[in-house]
Amino acid sequence: MLKTVVRKEHKNDWEKRTALIPSCAAELVEKGFPISIEPSEIRVFSDSDYAAAGVPTNGCPENGQFIVGIKEPPVDSIQPQQVHLAFSHTIKGQDYNMRLLQKFIDQKATLIDYEPIVDENGERTIAFGRFAGIAGAIDSFMVAGKKLQARNQETCLSQVKQTWQYRSIDEIKASFAQIDVNQGKPVQVLIVGTGKVGKGSEEVCQWLGLPKIDIQTLLDNKPPAGSWYAVASSRHINRRKDGQAFDMQDFIEKGAEAYESAFDQLLGKFDILLQTPYWTEKYPKHLDRNRMLEHQANLPMVVGDISCDINGSLECTTKASDIDTPAFTYDVASGTSHDGISAEGISVMSIDNLPCELSRDASEHFSDVLRGYMNNLMSIELDKPFEDCGLIPELSRAVIVYNGQLTPSFQYLQAYLDEHNQ
Repeated sequence: MLKTVVRKEHKNDWEKRTALIPSCAAELVEKGFPISIEPSEIRVFSDSDYAAAGVPTNGCPENGQFIVGIKEPPVDSIQPQQVHLAFSHTIKGQDYNMRLLQKFIDQKATLIDYEPIVDENGERTIAFGRFAGIAGAIDSFMVAGKKLQARNQETCLSQVKQTWQYRSIDEIKASFAQIDVNQGKPVQVLIVGTGKVGKGSEEVCQWLGLPKIDIQTLLDNKPPAGSWYAVASSRHINRRKDGQAFDMQDFIEKGAEAYESAFDQLLGKFDILLQTPYWTEKYPKHLDRNRMLEHQANLPMVVGDISCDINGSLECTTKASDIDTPAFTYDVASGTSHDGISAEGISVMSIDNLPCELSRDASEHFSDVLRGYMNNLMSIELDKPFEDCGLIPELSRAVIVYNGQLTPSFQYLQAYLDEHNQ
């Protein structure tokens, strides 16, 4: 069984999450699993919390065989033949992490990524999506409150704080229950996406007491007065170019080749957009520069780009914001943006590490799932060929690099590596 170290996070001072909380780590230690914790001054659970639970806190990633983290590890930390488990942010061929991917290959190491861990139906089994949706919606409502105040408009959203300022989800629920959405300017929200991130955002709308309306009401151009939220899926915002009926499987396979955005039919009917779906260049954009210029008077005042696709589906997302500076404002006419929340323009919340604002709740959920995989992960047989290494299918599908070689499902990344290395 591999000697395992739960490493501290290095991304920034807000990254306080942990892959294994003290109670889960202790349970594994009691069963004889060789697990230790790398000391950290910022982790949401302190070193003393782990020590009190009987978990060693002298872990050193340099000396471990299996290194467990949340965000991608520092490039120079990868040791020969090590196994790392993390959100590596490499599966789209992200240029900024190709050096990291190459390091795994050079060190004949193994990289397992959380993102491709899915069940037989393709559903991710271990993720922070719900917490990203929750934090993204709350922060977007906070931004909307400040924007309306800048416009000298009364709003119930002025009572909403940034997510990290609440101690827990329970405190958020209690606080939101005191807000009257019928006071001040109506809160009218469109959530795009029905996955875990979208459902997390929808939870926040429900805690706030917003009534849900059918998306067809907006498509029929009959938006009701007052406060509400609606949820749109891909079939509501895309149409086939040849006029045939929308087909989800066909859309997934063909994307922008056969489909175009129909997002303009919803513009002007809501004030706050919460964008949650997975997106790549294969699919249509919904707010490109031309559409924003054409519909400038009907654009939402706040965009919560929870998926944070920079210059992606929403071209007003020109960069990622951060927890210290949660929003910037995009000027449509000039195509430029500046930090902060201004009365005019589109204020964009695009924080790319939203679950950090709910570090304790998010870590507890994540750890509860991960502990069920640990026995299989720590028992990987690295001296055998990849197909015989002993991982269950869910985990085997998530191995990007095995002993320095891209696995069959991820061979496409070689082209990105070649381009980066040139």
